[in-house]
Amino acid sequence: MLKKRLAAMAGRREETRRARDKSGVPVIALVGYTNVGKSSLVNALAGSDIAAADMLFATLDPTARRLTLPDGQTAVLIDTVGFVSRLPHNLVEAFKSTLEEARYADLLVTVCDASDPDSADQLAVTAEVLAEIGTPGATPRITVYNKVDRTPGFVPFDESALGVSAHTGQGLDALRDVMAKALAGRVCRLKLLLPYDKLSLADTLRNFGRVQAEDFREDGVYYEATVEAAKAHLFQPYLSSE
Repeated sequence: MLKKRLAAMAGRREETRRARDKSGVPVIALVGYTNVGKSSLVNALAGSDIAAADMLFATLDPTARRLTLPDGQTAVLIDTVGFVSRLPHNLVEAFKSTLEEARYADLLVTVCDASDPDSADQLAVTAEVLAEIGTPGATPRITVYNKVDRTPGFVPFDESALGVSAHTGQGLDALRDVMAKALAGRVCRLKLLLPYDKLSLADTLRNFGRVQAEDFREDGVYYEATVEAAKAHLFQPYLSSE
């Protein structure tokens, strides 16, 4: 029965992934040991209300939320099931099914608990499981130490890692900035003059990017904006030299 349910889940996720690929929206997957606060971090970053619970396997099904990054890029933020060490063999296939999202993500955010003395082991287990499920080594990764509010003066061992607190909001702006930089090649900065009969494109501009400046003029509306690279061709005829 469980195998049938897992197969059905895999089929639904495949359909969802195809839809995301078609839209061109990048996927950011939060991965890490169980109970490090991934669900709480997704809540804090995306303003969502995923149920956070302090128990093993609290997040059995990946949950996705929309996230707008500082450069205007829209991404899908995914909360995955927590990892455990020495996973029993009969659960390996179940874990692979629930962790498929990590294999196809455009960016991996590896989360550990800054207040846990075993945080180094958490990161090691995460790397091990990601390798076991076949996650591409070329996928960009960000290491995040969550719960730094419980450890005053905490300094990550890895200088490239970030210290954050989903509870207080500490470090979340810096994390959003690093996410945006990691995916920077997927957006373009544009200066446009849209004629008034082409203002329907302004909705596309807002849905797939962010408008920094808007000025109504005699011959159209001038925009300064960032937009997903996959949509940039739509605005090519209206680029401004200003």
